[in-house]
Amino acid sequence: MVKCQFDPFRRFQDMNLSEMARRMKECPNAGGDSVESEVMSLELFHRCFGAKLLKTEMEIEYFPHGGSIVDYTCEMFGVSLGVSVTRAMKYKGDFEKEDAEKLLGKKLSGIANATQNALDRWSKKVLHIWATSAKVADTLSSVYNDLSPQLRQDTVVMVTIVTQPQHSLFRNSR
Repeated sequence: MVKCQFDPFRRFQDMNLSEMARRMKECPNAGGDSVESEVMSLELFHRCFGAKLLKTEMEIEYFPHGGSIVDYTCEMFGVSLGVSVTRAMKYKGDFEKEDAEKLLGKKLSGIANATQNALDRWSKKVLHIWATSAKVADTLSSVYNDLSPQLRQDTVVMVTIVTQPQHSLFRNSR
């Protein structure tokens, strides 16, 4: 598990995104209200680690259909990655250990399932979690360390703490 901090000093719609992130933003999405968090995930990986987008979530093919999918694939340091993006937050109350267990269990199982069923192949799996605070990130880290090695196998978990928890990354604005 890797933790980092993101301090957005611009609104999403005012950010100067890379061509790859703009492409992802304009491509069809599998549904839900996660476009902004997915686009920002790619942009963060691109700017910090030189990631290059390979395929968006609707360009990746699976068999059988209907299971979990990744949000995008990219290449970083010559390695192909399947990336799943999620947000760790709670609308009412504090984000607790049980919330972290549910989120990590669902997302780590999902990315393993997507990797198994994808017709495309990637070398490593990345679960990118946007967290509303350092406390949420610490809760995720504590729970992650107690998970079975089989569930954590071959998946890098990156938790990005957003310094403005009211940021649009955490709102369903689309």
